[in-house]
Amino acid sequence: MGGRWNNNYIKQGAVITVSLCIVVLFAQLLGRIGVIFNMLRAVFSALGPVIVGCIIAFLINPIMIFFKDVTAKLLEKYIIKNNQDKVRKVSNILSVVISVLLFIAFIVALLWILIPELADSIEKLYYEFPGYINNVQDWAERTLRKNPEFEEQFSNYISNLQAVVMDFLNSKVMPNMDIIIARISSGLIGGVRFVFNFLIGIIVAVYILIGKDELGAQGKKIIYGLFSKKTGNKVLDSIEYINSVFSGFINGTIIDSILVGAVCAVFCNAVNMPYATLISVVVGVTNVIPFFGPFIGAIPSALLILVEDPMMCLVFVIFILIWQQIDGNIIAPIILGDSTGLSGLWVLVAILVGGDLFGFMGMLLGVPVFACIYTFITILLRNRLKSKGMSNKTEQFLNLRRYDEITGEPVYGEKPKRMSLKKRKKYMKKIHGQHFNPANLHIGKVKREKVEDAENVEKPENIGDKDNKDSESEEKIKKED
Repeated sequence: MGGRWNNNYIKQGAVITVSLCIVVLFAQLLGRIGVIFNMLRAVFSALGPVIVGCIIAFLINPIMIFFKDVTAKLLEKYIIKNNQDKVRKVSNILSVVISVLLFIAFIVALLWILIPELADSIEKLYYEFPGYINNVQDWAERTLRKNPEFEEQFSNYISNLQAVVMDFLNSKVMPNMDIIIARISSGLIGGVRFVFNFLIGIIVAVYILIGKDELGAQGKKIIYGLFSKKTGNKVLDSIEYINSVFSGFINGTIIDSILVGAVCAVFCNAVNMPYATLISVVVGVTNVIPFFGPFIGAIPSALLILVEDPMMCLVFVIFILIWQQIDGNIIAPIILGDSTGLSGLWVLVAILVGGDLFGFMGMLLGVPVFACIYTFITILLRNRLKSKGMSNKTEQFLNLRRYDEITGEPVYGEKPKRMSLKKRKKYMKKIHGQHFNPANLHIGKVKREKVEDAENVEKPENIGDKDNKDSESEEKIKKED
C-alpha cells in the first residue's frame, strides 16, 4: 500500500515539476521573443533561394505536366518505342527544359516591355513637369480672377504649405540623411539579393521538377513511417486538397490577370491613351491581388493620366469600372470557379490579415491559406456535430433558438420581441409545457424543477419487499390472536 502511494506521489511530483519547467521555459521565450524572430528571419533569409525555387517549381508544374504528356506521346510514337522507362525519363527532362525556358522568356519579355516604358514615362514626366505646373498656375489664376474673394485665402494657403514643406525638409529630412541613405542602400542590397535568389531559385526549381516523383515517394514514406495508415491517409488527403486549392487559385488568378492586362493594353492603344503600355502592365500585375488589386493598379494609373490629359483620365476610369464589373462577375468566376469556397467577408479578412502580417505575398497567398484553414475547421466541426447526432447543414441553424436540454430536440422559431410579463409566461409555458412554473422564468430553474418533479415521482416497490411486508403483517395478526 505504501509503495503504491509512494509511486503516486512520485508521478504527481514529476508532472508538477515538468509543468513548472514548461511554464518557466515559456516565460523565458516570451522575454526573448525578439531574438527568436531574428533567428527565424535569418533562417528564412538563408533558405531564400530554396523558397523561391519551390515557388517557381509550383508555378511551372502545370506547364511541365502538359508538355510531359505531349512529349511522351510523340517520343513513344516516332522515336522511342517499347521502352516506357526511357520515354518517361526523356519526356521528363524535355518538359522541364521547355517549361523553364518559357518561364524565363515570359519574365524577360515582361521586363523588356516594362523597363523601357517606365524609363520613357519618367523622362517624359521630368521634362514636362514644369509645363504641368504652369497649367495648374494658369488654371488657378483664371479661377481667382473670376472669384476675387478666394485670392487672399489661396495665397495664405500657398504660404502655409510652403512653410510646412520647408519645416519638414529642415527638421525631418536633412538631419536624417544618413538614415535615408542607409535605407536606400539596404533597398538596393535587397534588390540585388532578390535577383540572386531568383537566379539560384531557377536552378533549384529545375532540380525539384526533375526529381519531383522521387521527392513525392520519399515524402509518402516519411508520412507512413511516422503515422498509422489511417492518419497517413488523412495527411495525404489534406496535402492533396491544399495543392488543389493553391494551384487552382494561383493559376486561375495569373490567367485572369494576363487577360485583364491584355484587354487594357488593346483599349488604351486604341484610344491613344498616354502611358498605355505602362498602365496595362500595372493593371495586369496588381490584378493578382484579390479584391483590392484593381483599385491598387487603377488609382496611380489614373493620377498619371490626369496630369497629362484629364479627359483621358475620365475615359480610363469609366473603362476600368466597366471592365472590372465584367471581369469580377463573369470572367473570373468562370476561370477560378469555386477554388476557395470562401464568401466575400472571409476573402476580405484574409487579404487584410495576410497583407498586414506578410505584405504583398500575404495579400496574394492569404486567400488560399485561409481557405485551407477554413476547410479544416469545417471538417472538425462537422465531425464533432456528427458525433453528437446533430446536422452539419447551415440551413438548419438559421431559425434555431436552442436545443431542449431534457429531450435533446431542436427548438425552432423567430426571436421573440419585447413582451409583457404575462405574454412572456404564456410563451415560456408554450415552449416548456406543463413542467413550467410561471414563478421561475430562468431556464436553469425550469430545468431544476423538472429534475425535482422526476425525483418526486413515487417509485414502484420491489416484489421481494412487498412479500416481506405481507409476511410481517401476517405474523403480527397471529400474535394478536
